[in-house]
Amino acid sequence: MKHRQFKLTDDEIRTIEATERETREAITLRRLQGVRMYGSGLDMALIQQVTGAARRTVDDWVQAYRAKGVAGLCPGWRGGNNRKLTIEARRDLTTKLSQMTVTQALNEEERGNDSQFWTIEALERAVEKWYGVRYQSRESYRRLLVEAGLSVQQPEGIYRSRPSEAVIAEFEADAEKKSPTSSKTTQRG
Repeated sequence: MKHRQFKLTDDEIRTIEATERETREAITLRRLQGVRMYGSGLDMALIQQVTGAARRTVDDWVQAYRAKGVAGLCPGWRGGNNRKLTIEARRDLTTKLSQMTVTQALNEEERGNDSQFWTIEALERAVEKWYGVRYQSRESYRRLLVEAGLSVQQPEGIYRSRPSEAVIAEFEADAEKKSPTSSKTTQRG
């Protein structure tokens, strides 16, 4: 087994551990753990078992860390709440959503048809107003609402195949006519 040339300092390990505690992305956490374990001198078989990554993948993570530090271990794609709003901005948003109604946060023009309750549409307008951020997916806004501790209500389903009121009234009238309690029966005797 060849001797490793990559060794993390105590400060680097503390920085990686702090980032591990803050991250909400599983892929970033896995990469951070892999680099930290490798740089701490742990056995590659253990690192592979914990991270589920191949040896070559761990080597790639180490190279990315050497080139760009912790930032090199973040996924390369754009999107997701962590890419748009910082941790501080998400905390601020949570505070604002818990302390303000839609009416307090947005003027009448910005509110549109939204009432006092936070909806995805109202949150979309508020996030753009407060932070200059606009997500492409409604799911991103739903996640922000959930992260802020608000429940996301789904609209009640409406049966599109429901018969018209006239058809229902006619059916009920026919059923009433056929009911044994409403018809007069003659007795033979």
